[in-house]
Amino acid sequence: MKNNAFRGLIVGLACVGIAAAALVGCGTTDSAGTAAYTPGTYTAVGQGNFGDVEVSVTFSATKIVSITVGEHGETPGLSDPALEGIPAAIVKGQTLAVDTVSGATHSSEAVLSAVADCVKQAGGDVEALKAKKGAKAAKGARIEKSADVVIVGGGGAGLAAAVSAAQSGAKVVLIEKAAALGGNTIRSGGVQNAVDPARQKAVKMTAPLIGDLKSILDAKEADFGEFAPVVATLKGQIRDYLASGSDVLFDSVELHMYHSYIGGKRVDLKGQEIHSELALVRTLAEGSPKAIEWLESLGLKFNDGIGTVLGALWPRTHSNTKPVGTGYVTVLSETAAKLGVEIMLETKAEELLVEKGRVVGVKATKADGAPVVLRASKGVVMATGGFGANPEMRAKYNTYWPSMPLSMPTTNTADATGDGIVMGEKAGAKLVGMGFIQLMPSSHPVSGALSGGLWGSAETQVFVNKQGKRFVNEYAERDVLASAALKQTDGIFYIICDQDSAGNPQPGSKNGWGDDVDTLIRNHDVYKADTLAGLEEQLGMPAGSLQAEIAKYNGYIASGTDPDFGKRNFGAPLVKPPFYATIRSPSVHHTMGGLAIDASARVLDASGKAIPGFYAAGEVTGGIHAGNRLGGNAIADIMVFGRIAGASAASSK
Repeated sequence: MKNNAFRGLIVGLACVGIAAAALVGCGTTDSAGTAAYTPGTYTAVGQGNFGDVEVSVTFSATKIVSITVGEHGETPGLSDPALEGIPAAIVKGQTLAVDTVSGATHSSEAVLSAVADCVKQAGGDVEALKAKKGAKAAKGARIEKSADVVIVGGGGAGLAAAVSAAQSGAKVVLIEKAAALGGNTIRSGGVQNAVDPARQKAVKMTAPLIGDLKSILDAKEADFGEFAPVVATLKGQIRDYLASGSDVLFDSVELHMYHSYIGGKRVDLKGQEIHSELALVRTLAEGSPKAIEWLESLGLKFNDGIGTVLGALWPRTHSNTKPVGTGYVTVLSETAAKLGVEIMLETKAEELLVEKGRVVGVKATKADGAPVVLRASKGVVMATGGFGANPEMRAKYNTYWPSMPLSMPTTNTADATGDGIVMGEKAGAKLVGMGFIQLMPSSHPVSGALSGGLWGSAETQVFVNKQGKRFVNEYAERDVLASAALKQTDGIFYIICDQDSAGNPQPGSKNGWGDDVDTLIRNHDVYKADTLAGLEEQLGMPAGSLQAEIAKYNGYIASGTDPDFGKRNFGAPLVKPPFYATIRSPSVHHTMGGLAIDASARVLDASGKAIPGFYAAGEVTGGIHAGNRLGGNAIADIMVFGRIAGASAASSK
C-alpha cells in the first residue's frame, strides 16, 4: 500500500550541488524580469502515495534546465505519466502552474512540491512560477472511430472486458479518462476470493470454523428468501463434511454465496432492506475460480497460500505474486495490446449514443479538448467504477450512514466520480442500491489510503482504541468494523501486531504494498517497540492497558472463545517482539450501488429489460454485493463480470 504520511508535507533536503557564488545571487531577476537562480543542482522530496518521491532540479542563472525524478515507491504504470510528464511540462513552460495528471494526482503533487522546494533552495520566486502560465496547447482535431465493442474505463473490469471481447474475435477500443490504466484496481489490495479445493486443502479446519458451519445448520431456510435452496444445499454439504471426519478446510460455491448474502443483507436508515441478487451472486461464486484459471492462462501467478482479507468471513482469499493490484493491470493490459485492443488514454466519456433504443457508441473528449465520437456495432461496456471520490454524489445518495461528511477521505482514485452511473441513467438504465456506501475501517486517518501499515490476515488482527482496549470482533464485516471504529475517540484505532503477524519486517524491507517499513515508522504511520509497554508509552495509552488487553486476547486464542466480542477465528498469539501499532480510521471505500445488470452483464432498464447494446461490469454496477461487500469480492466481481461483459458485447447482434 501507499505510504500514508500526511499528504503535501515536504521535507527539504540539503543542496547537493555546489552553487556558483560568482554568478547571479539568490532571489534576483534578470533584465527581462525572468526569475533568476543560484546555479546548481538541488534535491528535495515530495510526499507521494507510496512515500517520498525524490526530485533533483538543475538550474542555470536564468532557467530550470532539467528535472530528474530519483528514488520513489509509486506504482509503476499508474504514476509514470506524472513522474515523466510533470517535469517535462515544468521545464518546457518554466512554470509551476502545471495541471496534475488525472489518475496520478498525488504523484503529481509530490513532484510539484519537491520542485518548488528546489526553486526556493536556488533562490527563485516560487509564487511567481506558480502564477506564470505556460503556453496553452492547441485544441486537438475531432476524432471518429468505429469498432465492434467500445469499453469505457481502463481499470480491472474494463481491461478484463477488453481482453475477453478481443478473445471472442471483436475489434475493441478502450477509453480511459486518466493518463494511465489501472483505476481502483491498481490501488487495491489485489486479493480475490474464490473457492479453490487445490489450494485450500493446505488449510486446516479449526474448532471455531467448525462452529460456524454448525451454526448454519440451525438457520431457518425460510429466512433466506430466494436463497433458501442455496442454504438447503449448503446444509447437506456441511452434514456430509462433518460426517466424513475431514480436517481439511471446507468450502463450496454455496458457502461463498451464503457469506455474500449475509455479508450484504442490510437495512438502511429509512427501513429499506437490500440483499444480493441470487443470479448475480451465483455467477460470482461459480465464476471466480474460473477467472483465476483464466488469469493464470494469461500469465498471472497466484501464491499457494490462502488467507482471509479483512471482512471476507472465510479463508478463501487469494493473492498473486505482484504487489497490490499491479499484477492484474499489467497482465491484462499486455494481453490486450497483443490482441490488438486500441487504448485511448486521457479520453473522458461524456455521453452514450442511443439510437432507436440501442446504445451504439460514446461521445468523449480528449485532454487537449479534441471531441471524440466512437461507434460500436455490437456493444458498449461501461466500466468506469463507482463514485467514492465524488463527495457531493455520496452525500446525495447515502441512506445508510448517519452522516457522510464531504470531507471524509477515500481509498479511491480521484477519477472515481460516478461518470458511468450518470451516463447510464440518462440512457435509461435502472439504478440499484445507491444509498449504500462501504467504509474501509482500516484506512489512514488523513489520506484515507489503504496503505502505510503492517498487519496480516484478518485472523491475526487486533484492533484497540486510544485507551488500549479492543472494541469489536476483528473478523466481522467491514461496515460493522467501520461503525465500531467511528464510535471510538476521534474515530481512531490501532492495529496491533507482533513480529510474526506483521510479516516479519526487517530493516530496509518493504511491506506487501511496497511501503518502506523504516519510513512508515519514521513518519509515525507505524509505531514500533520492543515491548507492549513501550507501545503504550508511544501511543499515550494508560500504563498497563495494552499489556493487559493483549494478555487477555492471547488467552482467548488459547481457549478458542472470545466472550467480549465473539471472534471465532484466531491467528497465533501475539508474543514475539518487537510489537507494532498501525494508526487507522474509516474512509470511503466502495459504493455499493450502480447500474442494474443481469447475469450476462446486460444493463437493465426500469422495467427490468436489457437495454440493447449496453453492458456493464465492476463497481459501476449494483445488485451483486447489496449493502456491504465482502473483502476480496471486488476483484472477483470485476474479473468475473468483466469477462462476461466483454464476451456478451462481442456476441451481440
